[in-house]
Amino acid sequence: MIMKTKIVALALAATTLAGCVSVLPTPIIPSALISLPADRAVAPADPLLADVGVFFPESTRAFASADIAVRDSQELIYLSDVRWADTAPALMQGALVNSLTKAGGPGRAAPGQLGAQTDYDVRWRVVDMSVGKGASPVRIEVQASILDSGTRRMIAQQSFTAEGSPSEASARSRAAALAIVAQKVADDVAAFVTKTVKAKPAPGTQAN
Repeated sequence: MIMKTKIVALALAATTLAGCVSVLPTPIIPSALISLPADRAVAPADPLLADVGVFFPESTRAFASADIAVRDSQELIYLSDVRWADTAPALMQGALVNSLTKAGGPGRAAPGQLGAQTDYDVRWRVVDMSVGKGASPVRIEVQASILDSGTRRMIAQQSFTAEGSPSEASARSRAAALAIVAQKVADDVAAFVTKTVKAKPAPGTQAN
């Protein structure tokens, strides 16, 4: 009798668990993932004369994930079926590194998290990275700072903004338009970096 009771209890527990699993929501699979391909990066006009570490841009929670924000009056919502291929800060970091990598000159650009020894650091922040309702303009704004890697002294700081218009009101078109202006801003930041940083003397030598 005791054995039969245990079997019934186990059967009821399994049924309960099965019921819990069955009510979980079905994950939403995006219809498209938007990236910032390296071949879209534009080389700065000036050469890169020093080694630069590019860090992930800081951002509020609204722009920190793979979700694409939509401006709607005083609130932010997200596109339901189109997402970034990675988090927005990771894509922006990659876009800036790609642009700086195409610059001429002896300098090199590397992601800051690699811990490479560099002459300067690029620290920046995403202020806005969103699409509008319908076919409204898309917009991105970042604030970039260049610091001396050795002294941590700020060398220069500047804000960059770009807008674009989607070809239609579909979610994919709006996301694609945002990707284009995101790369443009990354290219503008790269140009700012190459104009600002100067070559440093090798260790043990004196500057002229």
